This record gives sequence, structure tokens and C-alpha cells, in this order.
Amino acid sequence: MAAPAKLPVPRFLLRWPWPAPDLTAPWRLAAGAALVALVATVAMCRQDSAWLPNALGDTDDAMRLVMVRDMFAGHGWWDQRITRLQPPVGLYMHWSRLLDGGLYLMQSLFRLFVSPRTAELWTRIVWPALWIVPAAGASLVMARRLGDVAADQNLKRTAVIAGLILPCLNLTIYSQFRPGRVDHHDAQIALALVALAGAVQRGPSIIGPLIAGLAGGVGLAIGLEALVFQALIGAAMGLRLVIWPEDRRLVQAYGLGMAFATLAAFEIQTPAWRWGVMACDALGFNLAVAVGLAGGGMAIAASVTGPKARWISLGLLGLAGLAAAGAYLGLDRNCLKGPFADVDPAIKPFWLDNVSEVFNFPRVWKARQNDAIATAMPPLMALAIWTLLGLRKERRTDFAWWLSGGMLLAGMATGWTAIRMGSYPEWFAMALIAVGAAELARRYQPQVGVIAAIACALLLAPVGWTGATLWARDAIWPPKKGAPSPVDYCFSAFAYRDLAKLPAGLSLSEIDLGPFVLAHTPSSSISAPYHRMSFGIMEARRVLIAPVDKAEAMARAIGVTYVLECPLHKNHADRVDLRADALQTRLDADKPPAWLERISPPKTPVILYRVRPVGWTRGKVGTGFPPAGPRKS
Repeated sequence: MAAPAKLPVPRFLLRWPWPAPDLTAPWRLAAGAALVALVATVAMCRQDSAWLPNALGDTDDAMRLVMVRDMFAGHGWWDQRITRLQPPVGLYMHWSRLLDGGLYLMQSLFRLFVSPRTAELWTRIVWPALWIVPAAGASLVMARRLGDVAADQNLKRTAVIAGLILPCLNLTIYSQFRPGRVDHHDAQIALALVALAGAVQRGPSIIGPLIAGLAGGVGLAIGLEALVFQALIGAAMGLRLVIWPEDRRLVQAYGLGMAFATLAAFEIQTPAWRWGVMACDALGFNLAVAVGLAGGGMAIAASVTGPKARWISLGLLGLAGLAAAGAYLGLDRNCLKGPFADVDPAIKPFWLDNVSEVFNFPRVWKARQNDAIATAMPPLMALAIWTLLGLRKERRTDFAWWLSGGMLLAGMATGWTAIRMGSYPEWFAMALIAVGAAELARRYQPQVGVIAAIACALLLAPVGWTGATLWARDAIWPPKKGAPSPVDYCFSAFAYRDLAKLPAGLSLSEIDLGPFVLAHTPSSSISAPYHRMSFGIMEARRVLIAPVDKAEAMARAIGVTYVLECPLHKNHADRVDLRADALQTRLDADKPPAWLERISPPKTPVILYRVRPVGWTRGKVGTGFPPAGPRKS
């Protein structure tokens, strides 16, 4: 027998006579997940306490809050038109109404005890924390399932202990769960993890696969970001039916759950007059039909029994897949081009191609190497551990091992193409690393104690390996010293105080300021970073790149009242190749044209200008407008 591996931990600590507790019961896993969420949220609140009350997160977080506030102001469940964007056209948002409803209900509960403003702040803290619970719980369930081999109960217990420790140490995995993050990313990550954890469960109970199907359907209703993962789980369940036909009841439950949840969510969040509308960037009629066909076909294939059931099931699965693909793409062929198929190509060069969350990994590596290393470390470690776990024959015949590896590889591939997908492989990695820590502890100590389990979890924690990698890199290639980047306050609430005091009007600005104008002021915005409003985006672009002598007439023609400028963004990609006399260039250089009256005091993050009235003359500045009101330094 091979000698036990030696760990860099004092032997007397590893042999401390504390057996590993059994935390594998469902209620204990739920309690552990809640504890992880509490620890992570408290740690992140301490980091973010300074800016959280004064900033609404990114542009999508701000817009989500605008939509929830509209519901409190009387907008109906199916009234998703944002009239303050690109007026008078407005924008019908394609976002899921399910999240708006959840935020509305939570905030309504808090309003019973505190003011609306405080209730909104509490919601912004509690909402992302709640999504950590299913994400962490699914990770623990996966660790328990992957550790359940060869009837080794001690390995399963140790894996769960390690699975509790790892997410408490690696705060980088919570980039989409930070306090204030009320957009759709956290929900989609959590539901993808729940779908994975439920799909790999073994019989006879159908609860796990049924939950997986329900989570997959709700996830698709919230957004299509995780479509590749839900499709992979669905395909894997189809193969499971062919390879392990004894699991047909589990596959049937998954298919029915997926079809039911998708169709029910589509009906709940889609008004009747849009039931026939196709979409490539949301749950439209074409995707609802496709998922219904795929899930129903899988359930039918799983009901086949007999000596030739495997081949009949394979044929039925193939027909269901072809019918689903034909329905999705046949009803809207543009979806072959992806979720941005209907985006106006004119807005891509100066905006969509430069959105930071869709940067590929090499581009992030070049711009933010530290972030790239921190994001890549967990999945790389998990891939190595997954490969080593596969050396055991009993794992290579385990559906959970295959699907967890496939999801990890799919996550790494999508994370390579768009950095916003990097959180998925980070989360998929947690369970595999936890099982790797359990295997390491068992190699040293057959009857693993709690101290050995904790020591191995600490040893394999990605945060430690990330720190060591960064230290080694800095030792070999010392970083160049330079001035620290200035803090960007252009999205903070106080940057819009001057505009909030003025009468409502139409604002013109760079694209990212639009949602914050709506969130912090009564004014409207001609543009915002949403691909379905190309009219407003292009109208704003034409004015900003026009020479100042022509920009005035163009701005007045669309009814612009205010112009906003963020000097800190003067090097952003939307300024590349602009003429020297373009309006945006002049604003960046603090040389505004005479037809703009400055309202903001010096040294303000966002400079506010007011369009002077028609027929103004020097010496009669501001004629026709009420005073801006008192200003605070």
C-alpha cells in the first residue's frame, strides 16, 4: 500500500480526536448554505459599506430598480414600457418580469416596517444574499453526490465539510452576488447550479431531476445567458436514458419539469398580445415551443419499455431534438446569429463591441491581469482534480462525474468568449475542489477527522493559489509603478443632485449615464445601454459626434433640454476617432459651445449643462428657465 501523503500541517492537529460530523442530511445542507450566504454577505457588506447607500450598482441594476419603482407608481404587471427612454418612442424592455415581481414583493414587505428608501436599500442587500443560498446549497449537494462512491460515507461527509469552507474563503465567486446586485446574473447562476445538482441525483426518488427541470425552465424564463448549460443538462439527461435506461423515471421527471416550468413562466410573464412574438434574446414564443417539444419528447421517450426500448428511446429523442431545433430556428431564422441577431450593426463599433462584460478572456488578461488570474484559478484547479478523480473506474461510470466535467468545460469555454460568464465555471469548480480536498484528506487519514478536512480545504482553496501565483508573477516580473486610477463617481447618486433639482426634461449624454438619469432624477434620457433601443442610441450618437455648429440644431430637433458630461470617461472607446470640433470632444476638453449653460459647480463628477432657450443673447443667460436652486459643495 502506498504511503500516506504528507500534508504541510502539524501531525498532532490532523490527529485531533474529532470525527468529521455528518452534515449530509438535507436540512443540514440547507443550514450550511444559509451560513455560507450570511458569512459572504457580511464580508461583502463590510467591503462595500461606503458606496452601497450612494450608488445603485451598474447600469442594469439601476434600470431594474427603475422598473420596480414604476410598479410601485402604478405600472401593471405586463406594463414594461419605459416611456422615459428615447421619448416619445419609449422602450419595451425584454427583461423577465419574474425578477421585478420578486423585488417588488420583498420591498413591499420591508415597507411595512421602514421608509420606502430604506426598504429599497434592504432589498438591495438581502435579494442577492438570498440567491447565494440555492447556489451554495446546490454546490454542497454536488459535493455530497460526487463524494458518494464505493459506499464511502466518510468521503461524502468530508466533501461536504470542505464544500462549506471553500465558498467562505473565495469571495471572488460572488462577483454577481454582491450587495446591490439586483440584476439577473445571480439568479441564473443559482438556477444553473440547482439544475446541475438535481440532474445528477440517483433514484428511486424523482425529486432531484424534477427540481432540475423546474429550475432549468425558470432559468430560461429569466434570461438566456445560461442557455448553453441548460441545453447541456438536457442533452446529458437524454443520453442518460439511452445508457442507463433504468433511470427512465428520473429522465421523465426532468423533461416534464422543464416543459411545465418554461411554458408556465412564459404565460405568467408574457402578455397575451405578445404570445406570438418571436425573440432571440429572451423567452419568446419560438423558444417556449422548442422547450415544450424537447421536454415533452423526452418524457415520451422515457415512457417506452421493452427489449428494444433503448433504440426506440434514442429515435424518439432524436425526433424531439430535431423538432425543438426546427421550431426555435424555423420560427425565427435570425436566431442562428445568436442573441444579438436583431441588433442594429451601426451601434456595435462604438458601444456593444466595447462593453466590458462581453470582453473575451485574452482581452481581460491584457487589461486586468489580476482579475483574469483570480477568475481562471478555480476552474483550472477543478479541471485537474476532475481528471485525477477519473482515474478511479467507479467514477468513470458515474453520470455525476461526466456531467460535472462537461459543465466545467462548457463554463470555461463560455468564460473564454465573454468574461461575464466566468462566474459559472468558478461555481462549478467548488464541488470538484471540495471532493479533491476530501480525497486528499482520506489519503492521509483513512478515518478523516474534522481538522484534517479543514486543513485540506484550506490547502486547496483557490484564493491561496491565486495569491501565490500573483506573488510569483510580481517576483519574476515586477509591476510597473504608476499613479492609481481615479475613483469613478460618475454613477454615484450625488453626481445627479443638480439635475434632480431641475424640472423634468430630456437629457443627452454618453450611453451609460442614461439609466442613472432615470434612477436619480425625474428627467428622461435619449439613450441607454440596451440593444433594443437603437433609435435613441443612434440619435444621441449623431448629436455627440456632430460639429458643435450643427449639433445645436440637431439637439433642439429631438427636444434635448440637458446635456451631461463625465470628464473621467474621456478616454473611453466611444470617443475614438472623433473630430476635434465634435460636441463630445469639446465637452471632454471642458470647452462647451455657447448654446450650453453650465449648471454644475466645479469639481463635480458629472457636469450638467442646460440648453439655452431659442433666441438667447449674451447677458440674458437662462431666460425662460427657473433657477437651478441652492447647491451643496
